[in-house]
Amino acid sequence: YHCFGCGAHGSAIGFMMEYSGQSYVDAIEDLARSVGISVPREERNVRDVIAQKQALAIGEVMTMASDWYSQQLKGSQRAIDYLKGRGLTGEIAKRYGLGYAPDGWQGLEAVFDSYAKDETAKLLIEAGLIIQGEGADSQGKTKRYDRFRDRIMFPIRNPKGQVIAFGGRILDQGEPKYLNSPETPLFSKGNTLYGLFEGRLAIRDREFVLVCEGYMDVVALAQLGFANAVATLGTACTPFHVRTLLRQTDRIVFSFDGDAAGQRAAQRALEACLPILSDDKEIRFLFLPSEHDPDSYIRQYGSAAFEQAINQAMPLSGFFFKLASDGNDLATPEGRAKTHHVAKPWLQSMPAIALRSQLLRELANRTASSVSELEQFCALTPATKAPAPNTQAQTKPQTIRPAMTKPITPRSAKQSRPNVEPPKPTDLSEHIMRLLIQFPILGKEMTLEQRQLALEIAKKRSDKAHDLMGDLIHQCDVLELGEENQNSSFAVFQDQLATSPLADLYQILRQRILGSEIEF
Repeated sequence: YHCFGCGAHGSAIGFMMEYSGQSYVDAIEDLARSVGISVPREERNVRDVIAQKQALAIGEVMTMASDWYSQQLKGSQRAIDYLKGRGLTGEIAKRYGLGYAPDGWQGLEAVFDSYAKDETAKLLIEAGLIIQGEGADSQGKTKRYDRFRDRIMFPIRNPKGQVIAFGGRILDQGEPKYLNSPETPLFSKGNTLYGLFEGRLAIRDREFVLVCEGYMDVVALAQLGFANAVATLGTACTPFHVRTLLRQTDRIVFSFDGDAAGQRAAQRALEACLPILSDDKEIRFLFLPSEHDPDSYIRQYGSAAFEQAINQAMPLSGFFFKLASDGNDLATPEGRAKTHHVAKPWLQSMPAIALRSQLLRELANRTASSVSELEQFCALTPATKAPAPNTQAQTKPQTIRPAMTKPITPRSAKQSRPNVEPPKPTDLSEHIMRLLIQFPILGKEMTLEQRQLALEIAKKRSDKAHDLMGDLIHQCDVLELGEENQNSSFAVFQDQLATSPLADLYQILRQRILGSEIEF
């Protein structure tokens, strides 16, 4: 595809990932389904098949529950008055699918069968909609009751728009003020952002995303003209969150309270961003006065003032140095050494990009050190220097050679055996990269000697191949993969590579891999 308006272009898979925020595998499956093609899956055991069926069943249950909560909101004047008191209109409530969970113990029995039926209760418990208590009631029946009662309900959607969980906000005083669904086969807090589905178009239009601390902030901001807001769900920002957002936009602004808790949350966000940074991305941190959240700030000072605050938000580099030197006296050797100690793991987590070089140079200036001293202290590999231009020889194009392909010729030409240069075989560096793309666990397990050898092999090919090999090994290192997800490593890794500054080259390699499989 190619957009003549903004210049965006790429493959159909890339379009689905960029426009809809889908994962690599989801994009392939949707495209295949549209033309009636079945996609072969990685080999799965019986447990995986059962988990998939369970996820489908939970998805249907969540949709039915969401529809029922929406209907209950229409009939509850108290809940409607609460939302109006927060400045929300019916249009915004409809856009975000807001609902209301009545103050009853078995309200969802109006939608599903009786909780006394074990089969029904089992599915609702797995979906996190009801809770099974300990012991039995006076009639000897197991205690089962609704998790969400007398709460404004916020459906939490995946990038496809499917309801996968709920957040509930209590109307009156009480604890907990906010209550989320438990983690299920469909829902993981560390992999989900509230409001991303609803705000994806606004994020593209405004060319940045605003990350807030709660779903009420997201909805209130949308009401006030900032529909490009999302929120984490009671958990710290994770690398998965950051990668997901960077597929939507090149600019992220984190908004936190100015208190100690907000500072800690901002630091965790910084640490999640550092391994994924590239020089064409921009990360900023907005700290509002402790007495304000985004909603109250806009209502007191206006949208223009909030827009200005966003534009003046602290850049990642500024927050990096603020945290590294916090409480340290840079006039003393001890203070400078402690600053180095704090900054070391952050610098080590970063890819060898220009921003890291700038941070090193600035840190060296602030601590009366040299860049080489810091590189040695942090055990960093200096960024690859571009070779001096060779005016005697013709410059070779810095591209990856294509995999072995068959020349397309008519039959008559094929029979006459024209003098055509045979295609070049795939070289060793590309073989290594193909393996790492398909099996990132191999990259994690590479020794230092093996890594250096792989980089040397790639360097003999070209500087671009060397950069790609280095980035690929780094991507393998930062891949977060639990033991239970080993079988899905390929899908998870492709989503991660899509946010790399070298994503276009990775796409070429994937096409080469598919081409080789077709040839064989």
